[in-house]
This record gives sequence, structure tokens and C-alpha cells, in this order.
Amino acid sequence: MSKKLFFLLFAFSLCLGSSLCRGDVQAIALHPVDPDITYLGSRSGFSRTSMGGSGRSYRGLETYSPRAIVVSQHNHELLYTGTYEMGVYRSDDGAETWKAVNEGLSDLRIRALAIDPQDDQIVYAGTEGTGVFKTVNGGQSWTEVNRGLIDKVIRALVIDPENPQTVYAGTWHGVYKTTDGARNWQADPEGLYDVDVRALAMDPTDPDILYAGTEPRGVFRSLDGGRSWTPGAEPLQEHIDAIAIDPANPSHIYVGTRAGVFVSKDKGDTFESAGLRWSNRTWSLVFDPKTDPPTLYYGGISFAGAFKTTNGGKWWEKITPNRRR
Repeated sequence: MSKKLFFLLFAFSLCLGSSLCRGDVQAIALHPVDPDITYLGSRSGFSRTSMGGSGRSYRGLETYSPRAIVVSQHNHELLYTGTYEMGVYRSDDGAETWKAVNEGLSDLRIRALAIDPQDDQIVYAGTEGTGVFKTVNGGQSWTEVNRGLIDKVIRALVIDPENPQTVYAGTWHGVYKTTDGARNWQADPEGLYDVDVRALAMDPTDPDILYAGTEPRGVFRSLDGGRSWTPGAEPLQEHIDAIAIDPANPSHIYVGTRAGVFVSKDKGDTFESAGLRWSNRTWSLVFDPKTDPPTLYYGGISFAGAFKTTNGGKWWEKITPNRRR
């Protein structure tokens, strides 16, 4: 038996009985202050894991499919999750209970969420085909904010933490930007026009540096706040579905593909494998800056669904909640 086949069978045996095996992990979010709490959204529902993934699982939304999760930086019990067919849900008790907050949403197929880092009652929701919606009252009502937004298929959203009025949207045809809280959008076509942008990430040390993961043209980089985009010197010819920047070393860029995880150590110019080559799609990559070194979490289509690494992908540890409540 080959080593690769043995590893696949071993991972599958570990996965049996886990709720995460019944569907791939599509979204990951982290508790703002407690590194032991992780939130996972999969096709089989929502899970909260403690002790870094090996503790009790708190379940909810079992019949839904969370695609995005955001957590308030101020009220750590407040979360929002976007599902693919049932809209947005809100929890005020750390994911113990949930309520639908869909008033004004004309499209319940949520692909992306972004929460204002300074005001947790302001949230943006990106939909499958009706553009962007915004709430300023914690989900009590939503307003469509699509002026200037020609493409209404929203794959990704990211907010400038220094200026939350600036928001970027990754769409089926490039990147759009607003500088007035989504009252108006402008396309950023130079170097990145008519490209399916599936992931966006902003450098934590410089909000003018952004990375866009595309399908099927690899990773693009902007150094001027999205005004222009360029591919790497040796473009990664993969479908990019997730991007994460190492907060301890922002020149290290991790991307999730349909052939595993890759890392660039030169700001996206060149890439090398960072493991999980046997997975067949990556949905989510998230760094936890609270740990030392920063922990990278992976969610995707694989035998076990969710993993984490603390050494840049040299070894990945499976996340499996062992009890449900």
C-alpha cells in the first residue's frame, strides 16, 4: 500500500462519526480574544469548537449551509452567519441560539459577509446574484446598495479596518471598490477586468496592499488600493478559492486551491506547496494572530473537513469536535 493511500484511509477512519464528514467546511471564524474557540460552517450545519477544535461542539442551523461567518470585535457573543438558501442569521449568545435577520433581503443566497470593525451593527452581505446588501441596525433591516455595481455575483468582501467606509467586493467580473460605505461603487479594471474573483485579502500592515484569488488565472496583487492589479512573476495556474496573509510575516501569502494549499514567501511572485495536496477544494483559510506562532485554519472538501497548522503547513492537525450539545 502506498504512503498516500495509507494516509487517505487513515484520515477517512478518523473522520467516521464526525459531523464534519457529512459535508465540507465552507466557513471558518475565530473568537476575537480566546484562541481555543473556533466557529465552523459546513454543509451539515454550524459548529463551535473549544480547546482548539478537540472539545465540545455547540450545534445549530443543522439543516442549513453556512457560507460565511463574522464575529464582533467588541461584543464577543455577537455573530452573524450567511447561509446559501436561508439568508442571514444572528446569534447574541456565542452561537448557542440563532434567529433569522432577513428583512429587506431579496436574495437569500449569501456568499460573503463583512462586519464593520468599529460598529458591529453595520454588516455587508454579498449574494449569489443580487449584489450587496447592507444593514446598519444589526440585521433588523437590509438595504440593497448596488449603485455602480454592474456585476451582481459577489464572491468576496473585505473592509479597510483603518477606514471602514472603504469596502472591496470580488465579483464574477473583477473587483469593485467603495469609499463611501457602499453608496457608490467603482470598478477597478486595470489589470483585472472580466476575471472571476473568488477571494480577497488585505495586508494587515498596509491596507493599500490587496490580493485577489481568481479562477482560473491565479493570484493578482494590488499595491495602490485596488487601482491597478498585476499577476505574480510566476503565476500560480490554479483556481484560487481562499487567501490568508500571515500576520507575523505579511510577505507570506497562503492560498487555497483545488490541489491543496500553496504559499508564497515573496508577496505572491512565486508559490510552493504547503500541504493538503489530497484535498480537492479549499473553501476557507483563516489565520489566528492571537497565537504564537499564528495558527492557520483550513476548511474545504476533504475526508476530515477542517485542519490547522502552526508551522506553515509542514504538518496539519485535524479539527474534530468530539461531543455535541
